[in-house]
Amino acid sequence: MHDRPPGQRGRPLSTDTDPHGRLLARTRLRLAVVILALVSALVIAIGAVTAFTAIRALDDDVDRALTSATDAFLARGDALIPTPPAGGGGESSDGSDEPTERPPASSDTFFLVLDASGAVVSNPSGIPLDGLPDAAAVTSASASGRDLRTVEAGGIAVRLLTVPVVHDGATTGYVQVGYVLTLHDRQSRTLVLTVVLVCGLGLLGAAFVTVVVVNRALVPIRAAFETERRFVADASHEIRTPAAIIRASAEVLDREGLVTEAGRPLVADVVSEADRLGRLVDDLLALDASDRGALSLDRRVVDLRVLARDTTTRARPLAAERGVTLAGPDEGSPIAVDVDPDRLVQSLLVLLDNAMRHSPAGGSVTVAAERAGGHAVLSVADEGPGIPRDARERVFEPFARLPGVAGAKGSGSGLGLAIARRIVELHGGTLAVDDAPGGGARFILALPAARGASSAGVRPGD
Repeated sequence: MHDRPPGQRGRPLSTDTDPHGRLLARTRLRLAVVILALVSALVIAIGAVTAFTAIRALDDDVDRALTSATDAFLARGDALIPTPPAGGGGESSDGSDEPTERPPASSDTFFLVLDASGAVVSNPSGIPLDGLPDAAAVTSASASGRDLRTVEAGGIAVRLLTVPVVHDGATTGYVQVGYVLTLHDRQSRTLVLTVVLVCGLGLLGAAFVTVVVVNRALVPIRAAFETERRFVADASHEIRTPAAIIRASAEVLDREGLVTEAGRPLVADVVSEADRLGRLVDDLLALDASDRGALSLDRRVVDLRVLARDTTTRARPLAAERGVTLAGPDEGSPIAVDVDPDRLVQSLLVLLDNAMRHSPAGGSVTVAAERAGGHAVLSVADEGPGIPRDARERVFEPFARLPGVAGAKGSGSGLGLAIARRIVELHGGTLAVDDAPGGGARFILALPAARGASSAGVRPGD
């Protein structure tokens, strides 16, 4: 914003410097994040449970199919199962190595008949024996009576069920029934991909619904802000004229001698309060203008050091009335800034008035100006009680008061610092508060330094 040519009128105040806009933006973001997080968690949880349940069902189907195939294989009789011959050995009872008929099986299911040592006696399905039989499964089945596990055979995942064959109370061999998981794994991947796709579409839909719901939810808040702005503007305009009439009438009474000597202090109080009411109206109008983005800038390059020194000089009579010493910036090289001098003086006067109000009688207020990198920094330090850390942002809110200050004699309206910060932000700068080196508060106003402005071309501030 500070790169605009000098003299160009300012653009409307953006959302970044509009407090209501910032509040709505923060509220919208928080609502959207919370709603979207909750909906996303729900969608993801449902998707994960669905995928887990479906894959578990597929696994259970495979295990049941293996159990059924094994039971059917064992039920076919001794012709398919090795029995110990009279002289020992591992051949089948009829002296052949193969069963007389193949057991029923699907294309994904195979059978292996093993002897008591775990060696293959029969391979009725004719599958390659790379990695089979599984010796660990045989050992486990021998100990527990049954073993079900997933193994890899020839680079292919296989679900393998191993059961012992018992004859006359002795284990004569084992049957390993396997199910090739290629199709099962493909179905599982397809299922997971489908769930992820559906969840993704659900999240997109949730995001769209969230935006719609949040925007609709904020409509009443936005309308309330607009109603508040209109009320402040209308009320301020309506109050301005009666306040001016009250002040003028009190001055006429005093000037024309229409009040007694004892009544003159009362008339002076009326004039003072009318002035205070007028300043409050002006502050409300300025605040409303900043909220609506109607504040504009008449920029030109000035010397911040000179502007601060001239403003300090103007404020010294008020400082003397309050018993406060006011020290301006030291002499030094020019600090060029591209600003609206009137608006910047308005902000600086707010800071000076605030510092003088909170400084004790006999205290001092110090104004300093310096260049820090690409910024021009102006600071106002007082010797008052300071500002607690947890209240340093709150003091810039409209009508904010620190504890113990509200209702004090000479206290302001609580709008000055809010207006000062918005003017500074409109210039592309910042206004913050910190501890003063010797105690008290130190307000720090930082502005972008003017680019390419030479010292000779810098004009004094108004």
